[in-house]
Amino acid sequence: MPEQKFDPMKELNKLSKTVGKVIEQGINTAQSTLQTAGIGTQHVRLDIYELNDEVVVITNSLDGLDKTSIEVSMEGDILTIKGETVAEATPTGASIYLQERKFGAFTRSVSIPVAVKPQEAGARVSKTGVLTVTLPVDKDRYQDITVTPTE
Repeated sequence: MPEQKFDPMKELNKLSKTVGKVIEQGINTAQSTLQTAGIGTQHVRLDIYELNDEVVVITNSLDGLDKTSIEVSMEGDILTIKGETVAEATPTGASIYLQERKFGAFTRSVSIPVAVKPQEAGARVSKTGVLTVTLPVDKDRYQDITVTPTE
């Protein structure tokens, strides 16, 4: 069996990736717990995919979405969606048997895994309260490096 050399940089890179994953999982777990408990948030689910050189982020339908309250921002690789949903008034004298929908302010942040151009991003809200954000991929940030063999 060949002897393996210890590479401290390789080990540091592995450690860095592991710590990053643990932190991201912790943040996602905390967000999910707060949303499930209904503490100041509505449960916002996301689909994120890349198609035709764009990263597309789609939310679930948000009941009672106040379309004027939506804010979408990007800092570094973190996309943040903020907004507010408003409940319809319960008729006076009504007896409520079940009330599961959550209303109020919400915030959802997520890391976008590729370099994008936030200054060229677009966002739209459908009639049913589905938010779609499109972020063009920044192809200039990716460059191939030519490897020249030495003699």
